[in-house]
Amino acid sequence: MDWLIFPSLAFAPGAFWLWFFARKDRYRPEPKKLIALTFALGMVSTVPVGILHLTYDVDSIFDPHMQLSTMLLRTIFIAATVEELAKFLVVRLGAYRTLHFDEPSDGLVYAAAASLGFASLENLIYTIDYGPEVMIFRAPLSTVGHVIWSGLWGYALGRSKFMGFMGAFVLAAGIIAASLAHAFFNLSLVASEVAPIAVVVALVSVPIGIWWLLRRFEWANSVSPFRFRRNYPQINCLACGNSISVISNYCRFCGQSTDGMDCELVCSQCKTVNRSDAGYCTRCGDRFVFGDA
Repeated sequence: MDWLIFPSLAFAPGAFWLWFFARKDRYRPEPKKLIALTFALGMVSTVPVGILHLTYDVDSIFDPHMQLSTMLLRTIFIAATVEELAKFLVVRLGAYRTLHFDEPSDGLVYAAAASLGFASLENLIYTIDYGPEVMIFRAPLSTVGHVIWSGLWGYALGRSKFMGFMGAFVLAAGIIAASLAHAFFNLSLVASEVAPIAVVVALVSVPIGIWWLLRRFEWANSVSPFRFRRNYPQINCLACGNSISVISNYCRFCGQSTDGMDCELVCSQCKTVNRSDAGYCTRCGDRFVFGDA
């Protein structure tokens, strides 16, 4: 049954955190298919990173006998930076180039998806190598840690999208900050072999990071261009065939009551026809509103 238990243990934390953070995108939620694709590509990004680690023998970075300055530089520029750049490129070359990346919170959502895909496959590898007990530590710390670190460049990516020339500097700062935060966490774990207090530092950094990330989502929602825009879909009156708003009680053309009408929904943003039970537009992903919201 290991073939079932190991993947379940490895992917359950990532699935939970992806659901948790995706729900924070309040006004224009991203298409589930694109989020899932970004998650999958985050998994794929572990392949080139893994090859580089094997080529360089990344485990030697954490040799306790190595000079501290050398360990610090190698941790930042090899272990942390390479992983953060791999996850960043998944989003920058993928979701970022679509029409769906249209508000600051999208950087946070897709960064979470890519990082959790990366962390989930990494969890599976660790579970296979060291047994399911390893998830006792990785589930509450390393898995969500990847979201926090990538959230730094995800936040920067969401801001830089709408900043013009200065956005490049903000994005560079975000990637550097993510690499440093990632390296700091790794070094805390290595230092715990000599100074057990370092484990406490790693433990405390996670809830602080989650708090920061939730505050970034609040900020992103507060500046969303869709904050005061509501997508009231259109329907075609069954009596006269004219297009009317789904929230109308009566057709404004013929006076027919709309009570009980079960019609296809036409997105007011992109004009795509959706099923009558749709909650989101299948093309642009915008949320339909059927009353005060």
